[in-house]
Amino acid sequence: MGASSTVDPAALLVRELLLARTEGLSPPQLAAFVQGWTSALELLRRSDLVAPAADAAVHRALAEVLARIDAVTRDVLGDGDEHA
Repeated sequence: MGASSTVDPAALLVRELLLARTEGLSPPQLAAFVQGWTSALELLRRSDLVAPAADAAVHRALAEVLARIDAVTRDVLGDGDEHA
């Protein structure tokens, strides 16, 4: 009940998706994966075009989720230098 450290479930999921799927990839494969990840996030950022009939609250919620994913992604990719 007394949590000494708070774990962000979104952070755990993004780390798992990025690290598990990129482990063992060659540099060109890694670059392609990261580009695909980035492109998918860019597509979701255009929720106005992807889901034009959605309520403004949906667009705001998606923007908040994407901001969290962006922050965790930067952190994960920034920490990947130790095995280079």
